[in-house]
Amino acid sequence: MSFIRDSRISQSLKQALNTEEDVQDRFLAAEDEEFDTLSENLTLKIDNQEVVKPKTERNAVISLTGDNPGTRGVIFEVVKAEKVNEGRSSFVKYTLSVGSEGEIGKTPGIIEKRYSDFNDLNSKLRKRFPKEMEHISFPGKLVIRNFKDETIAQRSRAFEQYLTHLFTIDSVRFSDEFKDFLYQEKFKEGIESLQRGEFSHCVSIMEKYLPVQERLQGDQHSDVVCTLCVLSACHQKLSDQETALKYAESALSCVSNNQTSVFLAPLLSHTIYLCWLLGREKTHLETQLTGLRDKGVKPEELLSVILNYTRFNAIWYEEK
Repeated sequence: MSFIRDSRISQSLKQALNTEEDVQDRFLAAEDEEFDTLSENLTLKIDNQEVVKPKTERNAVISLTGDNPGTRGVIFEVVKAEKVNEGRSSFVKYTLSVGSEGEIGKTPGIIEKRYSDFNDLNSKLRKRFPKEMEHISFPGKLVIRNFKDETIAQRSRAFEQYLTHLFTIDSVRFSDEFKDFLYQEKFKEGIESLQRGEFSHCVSIMEKYLPVQERLQGDQHSDVVCTLCVLSACHQKLSDQETALKYAESALSCVSNNQTSVFLAPLLSHTIYLCWLLGREKTHLETQLTGLRDKGVKPEELLSVILNYTRFNAIWYEEK
């Protein structure tokens, strides 16, 4: 359901950035009003019945100056909202698509959240960034009618605008709180699985959330390179050399112009080994690695570099 606007900044973005008007609260205040056109492009799944509504112009494409290399315009979109019964309690699960401008044939990142996850993020950000969050509205919790189709659709719309606004603030966008919400908490679980030798579980997590991380940080960020290295190392351990090589080559393409990257030499050595196993051409890689060795660089084992990197940067599995 992801789509790109013909207009770079749509009316919905203007609303999201309007500090004089509490847009989301306005969406949710009139509980008894009829479902308006702003919500008519959502797919809802309530009690196993899907309500598909026609698309209209809404989500804005966000593209900022000063982005990390490799980032592009980002689109946040709630593509499904589903009521979930869990024991005696019920909640709504929101499926959120994180896409990029101009993507063709590339799957958007998908995450699933409930209202309490959004509320927890909002509380943490307001505590850490009180000035930046002062004029950002958040949909309040309702005492009744939480599971009405209209309420869920309006709240979905409000969450899209909320994330859109957060993404425009660099200090918030690159904060641990925002990264934890989108993918980092799951990556901690993935790294712990890697340490335990549970490579299949690690792969399932990293492959699901890598697209989200790429869109937030850009595909040349060292954290993204680390994720690609994790996936290559895991697939090698699982004897899937073809996929391991694919991820290794992707990681190398991200650091090819960064001779100081801690991953470059280990990646070259790792990729050369995979090429040898698969009978692929590796002369150009060997030449590059020899050049690094002549400069005194000694390639370490890739898995050791991964774990040292995550530990040193206090990310993914080590709490600050």
